Amino acid sequence: MELKKYDTKLLAYLYHNNRDSLTNIAKGVHLSREQVDYKISKFIESGIIKKFIPIVNYSKLGYKHFIILLLRFNKPNQMQIFLEEHKKDRNWISRGKVLAKYDMFMHLLFNDEKERNEYLSDMLQTHNEYIADCLILSPYFGALYPIKFLGSNKGGDYILTEYGQGVVELDEKDKSILKALAKDARAKIIDIAKEIGISAELVLYRLRKLKKEGILLGSRIQFDMDKLGYFYASLLINIKNFSLKNQNKLKTFAKNAPYVTSIAFMVNKPNCFISLFYKNENELRKTIEELKKLFNGDSIEMDIFFVKSEEEEINTLPFLD
Repeated sequence: MELKKYDTKLLAYLYHNNRDSLTNIAKGVHLSREQVDYKISKFIESGIIKKFIPIVNYSKLGYKHFIILLLRFNKPNQMQIFLEEHKKDRNWISRGKVLAKYDMFMHLLFNDEKERNEYLSDMLQTHNEYIADCLILSPYFGALYPIKFLGSNKGGDYILTEYGQGVVELDEKDKSILKALAKDARAKIIDIAKEIGISAELVLYRLRKLKKEGILLGSRIQFDMDKLGYFYASLLINIKNFSLKNQNKLKTFAKNAPYVTSIAFMVNKPNCFISLFYKNENELRKTIEELKKLFNGDSIEMDIFFVKSEEEEINTLPFLD
């Protein structure tokens, strides 16, 4: 599908504002309601839009331990066996294949250290024969940014992982609403109401409550970046002087860099993880060069791996299934 300027503008707006009404979206991108409705349908039909996803503050639900796990297998076919065996795990929220030192990544959530340690220990022991290497990253801070490279800075900067937040208890109606949004974050209120058997007014009230309590932060889109002509990469960075000043410099860089979509901080080496999309090698090189220039007076190490974004699986709320 050949994208025109107003197509990319619409995709950029939809990335973090897809629950807006067609009228508001149309106003935001200066198209008619009919054009917006038609184009969204075409984006879905062509596979450019794979899924509408809720952005959830997991810490508020008691999942305060977020893990990025990188795995390398002895043989390529062993990864597929692993993926099938762990398909129904209640802890992974996204996973996919990578190209470089490791073969795949997993983003995992846990209630506490005990659950995390038992899961990782059991998994690594069970698959000891064919896992050649692994890297376990434990972020204490993580944020998601708007899709700036398509031409829009509109949308929230979402803090996904941050300690010190209280836990909110959900009842069955709240859980049902979140599960419906996990299937389709753009689902209409009336359709959610029919699916879970309550009134549309109650669904609207509960949605507003979930937002007010800081559980439901917003929504975003899972794109097939290959079809958009973009590639997906992650940088593993270690800065020797990881002071609060340098952490704030990284946050500012990630917020403003056109291709950066998320950032995470860890205590151990590497202490920073940045994800980005780019269209060509020059854009990737420029991002890396600007990052190195920012820390010209510091000792900085950097590694890169490439993600096969079209094969990424997202399972927003596995623990509610």
